[in-house]
Amino acid sequence: MFSQGYRPSSTEGHMAMVKFLHVSLGTEVSDRMIMVLNDMRKKRHRIVYEEMDIVSEDEAGQALKWAEEFVKRIEGIIRRKIE
Repeated sequence: MFSQGYRPSSTEGHMAMVKFLHVSLGTEVSDRMIMVLNDMRKKRHRIVYEEMDIVSEDEAGQALKWAEEFVKRIEGIIRRKIE
């Protein structure tokens, strides 16, 4: 987002980032990945501003595995764009 000259607003910045990924990456990242990312964003909001202790150890582990896969896909996209 930053590399393309865009900056999220101070309000709803995380939501803007999810929408930007969906629009800019299109079919390179599945709708499912965007949905999972958005769900994680919502849960993060709840943890920070509303509730605590709503994420189990298993859920945190799954989120970490998902994030690693997401990063691998993004690295592949970036590599293809600079080659």
